[in-house]
Amino acid sequence: MNNESKQKVICVLGMHRSGTSCLIGSLQKSGLYLGKHATWNAHNERGNRENEDIRTLNESLLDYNNGSWKNPPEKIIFSEEHLEMGREIISSYDNHHLWGFKDPRTLLTIDFWKALIDNFQFIGIFRHPFAVALSLGARGSGIGMAVDNAYAVWNYYNGVMLDEYEKTPFPILSFDWDEEYFHMKLNKLNTQLGLNGIKKEDRFFTPTLRHHADISHEIIPDESLAIYNRLQAGSF
Repeated sequence: MNNESKQKVICVLGMHRSGTSCLIGSLQKSGLYLGKHATWNAHNERGNRENEDIRTLNESLLDYNNGSWKNPPEKIIFSEEHLEMGREIISSYDNHHLWGFKDPRTLLTIDFWKALIDNFQFIGIFRHPFAVALSLGARGSGIGMAVDNAYAVWNYYNGVMLDEYEKTPFPILSFDWDEEYFHMKLNKLNTQLGLNGIKKEDRFFTPTLRHHADISHEIIPDESLAIYNRLQAGSF
């Protein structure tokens, strides 16, 4: 572990299609340094804001453990080569005392990153499981995941996030909140992090980022509902 580092690293945690891009993009608008990141994506009009090197390393870790983003391995084992790749990525941020990243796969590889970075600030975001299941199964998503599988993956990712939260609580936001409430909470968070507030005209969020938002009458599996209620109870 890099105990000598005085950097603070903000890591956005959350399931795919749950607002992680919106959150990290909003934090970037508030002054958070992201370094290398994607600003365009076929399924996200404003880009997923992910560092391709971090995503590639996460995918390598999952493959090394016979898993994938939609087939989470039970645990993560990593090699010295993986650690060296991680150190190289972190070193690219050496000139910045505060920086951040997001990749939903990080929830599956979180023990690896915690072995490299000791001054983590996690920020979580979640979204109603039915909305996520619809998004993962929608035509044109490039995934076409069955609803039952989508719920299982949602449960796993958000279960890991809750486990981390219960070890050391951190701010968790909801992508189900309306735009004004979301930004009220976001600006409160920015103050705590030492970042800038966001003016309405500068917001990263747009309503078109959030598809499949009508969740008011949907019945979801008991396990998903229990996790969702726990996330709501712990939200920022």
